[in-house]
This record gives sequence, structure tokens and C-alpha cells, in this order.
Amino acid sequence: MLIIKLLLAFFMAFGKPAAADHDFKMSVTEVVFSSDTKAFEVKVYLFTDDLTATLTGNPSAPLPASQSIGDYVLKHFELSVNGSKQALTFQSIRQKNDQVLATFSTPVFTQKIAKINVKNSLLVEKFREQTNMVYALLPGKGRETKLLNASTTDGAFSF
Repeated sequence: MLIIKLLLAFFMAFGKPAAADHDFKMSVTEVVFSSDTKAFEVKVYLFTDDLTATLTGNPSAPLPASQSIGDYVLKHFELSVNGSKQALTFQSIRQKNDQVLATFSTPVFTQKIAKINVKNSLLVEKFREQTNMVYALLPGKGRETKLLNASTTDGAFSF
């Protein structure tokens, strides 16, 4: 139930006007396999002020360049499937109100997916109370969720 409340609060905030401050430190990452493209799409949702505070030291600073954000995420997020690390390619950045969405993709993956491993240390170097929620979605398999934080940055999904 806590996961649902946190997720609803995060996504509801995505549609509201920018807030001066938020009560919790959280990111949401979706790892979705597309049977059409045979590739993974990774979507990372971050609060703008937390991201800019981490990258610039100032939560009120302008949003850093897209490539800087992409490089930061690639340094702090890894995806492995069936034990094989997947190369993530930066696709885009979109900012809406007080959140940033960074999207990435992988090369074509044709093997049967048995296990997904993630390493997610986004923002934990700045915010020790940071929670990084990760969803893995596979066609016909449903959604699995992992809550990661500064002390547990690795998670595994078995299908």
C-alpha cells in the first residue's frame, strides 16, 4: 500500500504547478520491454530541484543541459538482463512542472528474459534519504517493483 501511495503522490505532482519544496526524496524508474521493437525502454522520473541540487549544488539553478543529465543517469543506473549488461542510449529529456523525465533505450534483445538486475544510485550521494522506486514491465508478465535506497542500490527481478 505504501508503494501505491508514494507512486500516486509522485505522479500526481507531475501534473501540478511547481512546488517550492517537497516532503520526500524519490525517483521512479520504469524498465519496459517492448515486444514490437524487441528492446527495453528506460524512463527515469526525477524532481527537478533534487536533480539540479545534485548536479550543480543549487536546487534553484537552471536545469543542466540534457547531455549532462543523460550522462549523470548513465553513471548511476545500470541494467543487466540474464546476466548481460545492457548498453543504454540516451534518448531525450522532458521537463514538466517540477519533474524531469529522462528516457533511454537498449539495443535489440532477442533472448528469453529470465532475470533483470538493476543498480540505481540516483541522487543518493546528495540525499541519503532518497528512495528510488524501480518497476520492471514485461509483456504478459505483469509488473514487479523494487524499492532501492542509499543502503540497497541493487535489485533483481525474476520472470
